[in-house]
Amino acid sequence: MEKEIFIRKVVHNTEGELYQFLYLDPETGQEEPVNPFETGLFQEVEALEPELLEIRSKRGADAKGYYRGDKFVVTRGSKFAGSTSPKCPKKHVKLREHLLLEGLVVPLGRQLLVMQDIEFESPMAAMGAAIGGWVRGPHDWKKVTRD
Repeated sequence: MEKEIFIRKVVHNTEGELYQFLYLDPETGQEEPVNPFETGLFQEVEALEPELLEIRSKRGADAKGYYRGDKFVVTRGSKFAGSTSPKCPKKHVKLREHLLLEGLVVPLGRQLLVMQDIEFESPMAAMGAAIGGWVRGPHDWKKVTRD
């Protein structure tokens, strides 16, 4: 006879409810622990790719990013506008200066090249840094269309 698989619920004092996955040999009654992923009971879930968004501006911004929890990440290889508008809020100017001083963005022609993924507090902060200007809201980030 084949071994059967069963699940035992265990209540642990500090960890709470846990589950053991066991093979049971019906002839001997012997139990043997088993990895549920190796038996096919569960399938490992592949990490989903985040929905990629993009923003572009007349001054040369061409950036891509995505949400990670309540933060917003601009991806490596994105390009920020090389200049700021006269009405750019000081907080965005300071943020861009910080990114330059830290080497997270570097000048590349008339743009700033993003050297590694950068996590921002919000999509609006990311957009302000990218376009170097006044931002209206996170709705300016558009879904990347795949051809």
